[in-house]
Amino acid sequence: MKINVVLLGLALLLGACDRDDDNPNGINANDRDFVMKASMGNFAEVDAGILAASKATNEGIRDFGNMMAKEHTDAQNKLKPIAADLQLPAPDSLDAAHVALNAKLSTLTGRAFDSVYIHSQVADHHTTIDLFEKESRSGANKQLREYANNLLPNLNMHLHMADSLAAEYK
Repeated sequence: MKINVVLLGLALLLGACDRDDDNPNGINANDRDFVMKASMGNFAEVDAGILAASKATNEGIRDFGNMMAKEHTDAQNKLKPIAADLQLPAPDSLDAAHVALNAKLSTLTGRAFDSVYIHSQVADHHTTIDLFEKESRSGANKQLREYANNLLPNLNMHLHMADSLAAEYK
């Protein structure tokens, strides 16, 4: 009987060790998804922000574009080393939706550009805030949860600003 208890304990211990080997950095599927989407989102905000800074006719939207380019560059610069340490990809590329948005923005001028850009910012920031809140609740990795929690106040401020600017284009 004692041998069976010892063997059972040993089996449980080995099983626990095996699970640790599968996830050495404390990463779950939510963390992987978060890094991919946050990285692509940062890149999209920088890319669109640069475009807005040069094409927008509304000074507030130009200023907002400049701020998006700067702040999301900073956010990406903070995310990349965390992702590298965790051996997770953090691409500097756009997803299909943002490729299409940029193609559309490239053809627009004046008030039409301003309206499409700022309304896309409102939508993107709602999506981004949801992503960051999910990571702060469900992420397994402490560094990624802290990154998400630290940026949420800025993202909420971006949404508030974009929403205020979008009110002129309803």
